[in-house]
Amino acid sequence: MSYGKLAKGISEKEARMKLQKVMPASDRAKDFNGASPPSVFVGSHGYPKVSAGILSPQHPGDSRLFDSPGKWKKSNYSIERIASLRTSLVNSKKQFKVKEADSFLDDTKEVAMARKPVDLEVSLEKKPGQSITGGRAKPVSASGDVKKLTLGENPSVERKLEDMFYDTDAKSETAVEELYSSGVSNYDIQQSFSVGMLGEEQNRKLVPTRWSITATDDMISKQLRDSVRTNQELGEIRYFQSSYVGNNFHVFLIPGNWEFELIELKKSGSVWNSMKNTYIAQNYEPATGRKNYAEETAGAYYASRLSALEYLNRINRRAKVLIVRDVTPEYWAPLGVWVIREAVRDAFGDYRELESMRDVKQNISDNFRFLYSRIENCSKLMGSRQQSLSYYGSS
Repeated sequence: MSYGKLAKGISEKEARMKLQKVMPASDRAKDFNGASPPSVFVGSHGYPKVSAGILSPQHPGDSRLFDSPGKWKKSNYSIERIASLRTSLVNSKKQFKVKEADSFLDDTKEVAMARKPVDLEVSLEKKPGQSITGGRAKPVSASGDVKKLTLGENPSVERKLEDMFYDTDAKSETAVEELYSSGVSNYDIQQSFSVGMLGEEQNRKLVPTRWSITATDDMISKQLRDSVRTNQELGEIRYFQSSYVGNNFHVFLIPGNWEFELIELKKSGSVWNSMKNTYIAQNYEPATGRKNYAEETAGAYYASRLSALEYLNRINRRAKVLIVRDVTPEYWAPLGVWVIREAVRDAFGDYRELESMRDVKQNISDNFRFLYSRIENCSKLMGSRQQSLSYYGSS
C-alpha cells in the first residue's frame, strides 16, 4: 500500500513533500553491511504467499533506536524524527508460502530472538526501491529482494523465547501467555509469533506483521482480563490524560465489573480522515468480552485495551474503562498502533478523582462541546442503565 493511500487526511503530494525532508537519500546500495535493531517484517499482500524480511539501516553499529517505541514515547520523539529513523531501514526480503521452510527464514527467527542488534552482510538483487508502507505496523521504507544474506555472528538470544521456540507442543496462546508472564515484552513476542516461532509444530506459519500485532495484544489481554475480573472493585472514578504526536487520550476508570469501550474522534485533516467533519469510531465489550473483531477501531482497540488491563492488573482492581482518543491534524503520518499502546500506558500516572458519572460526562462535554451529543449517542458506557445510581450523583 502506498503512503498516499495511507495518509488520507492530506494529499499524497503533501505527504511526499514532508517525507522528503526526513528521508535518507534515495540512492541506496545493493550490497551493504548493516545491523538489524533487531527487527523483522512479514507483509500481508498476496497472502498466503507473503514476503518476509529483516530490517536494517545500511551501516553497522548500534541500531536499537530504529525500533524502540517505548524510548520514542519516553523521549517524546516527533513524527518527523520517527519517520526519519524508520525510512532509513531497508527491508531485505524473500517471498514465501506461509508454511514454507528455508535457511533465510531460519535467519529471520534468529534475528527475532536476538537480545541486541545483529550484524548482517546483505546482497540484494538490485538497489532497493522507495515505497513506504505503514498503518497498524511501524512504517517500513525501502525494500529489496535478497540474493544473499549472512549473519555476522551467532546472535545472543532471549532464552525464554528460545525455550518456547523449541516447545513445539505448546499452543500459541499458551506460549504468548507464558512469555508475557515471564517478562518478555509484547514487541518481542509479536515478532516471534509473526515469523512462525510459537505454537504447536503443525500449526506454525508466517503471520503478517499487522495481523500478529493485534493477535498478540488480544491474547495477552485475555490473560490479564481473566485476572482482573476477580480483583476487588475500584472504589472511585479515576480520570487520566495523555498526549502524543497529535493523539490526545482521555481515560476514565469507573467502579463496576470489567467493561471496555474505545471511542475515536478522527478530526478532519488527520491521517485517517479526509472528510470535512470529524469521523467517530466506537467499539465496546461487556464483562464477557467480545465475540468478533473490533472493526471500527481495529488495532487501536486491542492496543489500548492491553494498556488498560496492564494498569488494573498492576493495582489489583477491576473497573469499567472508557477511553476517548482525539486524533488531530498534527497526526499526519500513520506510525502504527504502538502510538496508542504507549500513550495509554503513559497516561496511567497521576489522575484526578471524579465524583460521579455526571462529572465524567461533563468532562467529555467540556473537551468536545460540539461533538458531545454524537459521542454520548454512540457510547455504551455513557448510556449504561446498569451503572449504580450513586455514581450519577444526586439530582
